[in-house]
This record gives sequence, C-alpha cells and structure tokens, in this order.
Amino acid sequence: MKKLLLLFTLTLFLTSCNVTESIVFDDGQSGQFLVTYQMGDAMKAFTEQMGGGTANSDEKEKGAVMDTLMVFADIMETYKDSVAALPEDKRLAMEAVKDMFMTMKMDEDEGVMDIGIGLNFKSLDGLKDIQEKIKKAQSINGQGDQINAMKNGSPIGKFMGSDGERVNYLMSDSGFERVTSMEMSAEELEQSMAELFDDTDESDKEFMQYFEESYYNVSLTFPKRVKSVSIDGAAISEDGKTVTYKASWIEYLKNPLMLDVKVDFVDE
Repeated sequence: MKKLLLLFTLTLFLTSCNVTESIVFDDGQSGQFLVTYQMGDAMKAFTEQMGGGTANSDEKEKGAVMDTLMVFADIMETYKDSVAALPEDKRLAMEAVKDMFMTMKMDEDEGVMDIGIGLNFKSLDGLKDIQEKIKKAQSINGQGDQINAMKNGSPIGKFMGSDGERVNYLMSDSGFERVTSMEMSAEELEQSMAELFDDTDESDKEFMQYFEESYYNVSLTFPKRVKSVSIDGAAISEDGKTVTYKASWIEYLKNPLMLDVKVDFVDE
C-alpha cells in the first residue's frame, strides 16, 4: 500500500494539477477559505500506469465515487487517545489545524478527484498564516515525510511552490486586497528564479513541460457588488459579487506577486 501511495504521489507531481484558492465572505468579514487541488488528470494517469482503463467498457466495473467532509476537531475528539499517542510533530500539527476541515470528491468514471483544505473564519485575523496551516494539514498524511524527501531530493521539488512567501487579506467597506510579502529581497528572488528556470538544464526543461497546463485559480465572493478589479482579464460574475482570475503555475512560481489583487466595491 505504501508503494502505491508513493507511486500515486509521483504521478501527481508529474501531471497537470490545477489549484483553486476560494474565499466566500458573509455579510461581514467572516466566511470560508478553501484551497482545492484538482487532480483528475493525475488519477487517470495513475489508473493507466496500474493497468486500468483498458478493459472492455461493457465489462468494466463502475468506478469508485466519494464525497467526504472531514472536520479535524471532530477527528481529534473521536480519536483523542490515538492523537495523544502520535509523535510530537504530528500531534502539534493536529493541534494547529483543529479548526480546519478537509474535503474529498472522487468519481473514477468521470475522472474527478478534488481534495480541499479549508477554514471557516470569523474575521480576517483567522486567515493569518493560512498557508502555514495548510502545510501542517498536509503534513498529517502518513506519507508526508516520504513525500517531502521525494520533493527535496529531485528536480520535482523545485516546481512545487515556495515556502518563502506570506499572503495577507485586507478588506474595508470600500474594497478588498490580496497582498503577498516575500522573505527574500528582489535580488535574491531574481537569483532564485534564474536557478529554478535554467534553460541549459535538460531535466528542468522536462519537468517544466509537466506543469505547462497547470494553473493557480483565485475565486473571491463578496457581500457587495464589485466596481473594478486591478487584474486584466479578471471575470466578474453576473450578479457582480464574484471575481475570478488565474495564472499559469510556472508564471506564478516566477512571480508570486502576480496573484495579488485590489478590488473596489460599488458604493451602495
């Protein structure tokens, strides 16, 4: 089973995977944050590598279907003795994400596999360090250490995102902002990108091809109608309250600030 999980993880890394960051605000500054990893293509590739998908369609068994919500606080209460016996790093990770939840939707026949990590927040303060919380939630997976070793020990890891950034969310009566701050200076970032996207490195070129069809999507829903958005090409929903935009994964890695946005509300 461990080998199968690791094979699936490697397949995931080598297949286009779209990420969607979604925030839905209620009437005030409370709401729900959810980041979803859409891995249907990875699931198809994994099935093919395992010899599936080739059987006669009339004889093929119906694929698995799953729609699950896991609330970490409920899990911690139900299995509190087991949680208490976890290694300290895993136990602390559970404590840090106890107010979060995880969703999983899968339909093998339709090629759907969406895994989400979310948080119901009461104020924007609840979104502070949300990226770090997401990483802790992911680390709870029993294969976390092996996955990290795989990322750190191969060219794949260079294309899986940076740990040196923090996203802040600001909202007032007149508008909303998504602001990214970087731990490294502009010069250090430029040097890092030069090393990451080395045109002379054949292995880097190969791995970049795997991520060409991967995107980072952002969806923002507000209680007020939107007047303007700072990002060219951003879409505003028919009711005027939802803003959506996206960037290619490669371009996002080159410049994480490109997902930052300023939204102005209609003065009502």
